[in-house]
Order: sequence, then structure tokens, then C-alpha cells
Amino acid sequence: MYKHAAEAFVPIAHSRCVAEKLCGKCCGYCLAINTTNADKLLTFEDARAFLRPAEEGLKMRVEGKNLVVFCGVRILLQGQLATVTTVHPGAIEWQPAGNVPFRAGGTTP
Repeated sequence: MYKHAAEAFVPIAHSRCVAEKLCGKCCGYCLAINTTNADKLLTFEDARAFLRPAEEGLKMRVEGKNLVVFCGVRILLQGQLATVTTVHPGAIEWQPAGNVPFRAGGTTP
């Protein structure tokens, strides 16, 4: 079970393309990338990240077993996102997440 979970919504255009590029940038750091429809699941040693393209932007969720890896995956996503699209650093605001991905805090589709 993952002890730490947070979600963020990034308002960007062409979110599906951005998610694909972001996966390409992160593939060297994760164990696997799985795709279900437009959703992406990036699996790391002790963490995982979900990417869900939406009309208005990209929804991201990170879950981690320990705080160090959890924060590391969040930083990785933010840093690589800045390399594939123009996003203001303050535009990414991580919120605590519940047990069900993208169901709390205004991140519902």
C-alpha cells in the first residue's frame, strides 16, 4: 500500500501529446509504463504515477511508499514537464489525494 498520495492539475493545451512526451522523458527512470485508453501508469521502485489527459489540461497523481521516493517522483514529473511544454512553475500545485485517483479536490473529470 502507498502511504503518500498527491494529485495536481496542470492547465495546458494538447494534454494527450504532452502526456506521451512526458512518458518518453521519464522512461529511463521508471520500471514500466502501462497505457489504458489515454491514461498512463508509470511504475517506479517504491512509487507510481498516473497521467490522465483532460480537455483543459493534464491530471497527475503520484503515490509512494516512502516520502523520499514520493517527493522524487513529483520533482521528476515537474522537471520533465517543463522540458516538453511551457508551464509556469506556480501552475503545478500538489494536493493531498484520497484512495481513488482523480476523485477529490476539483480533479474530477
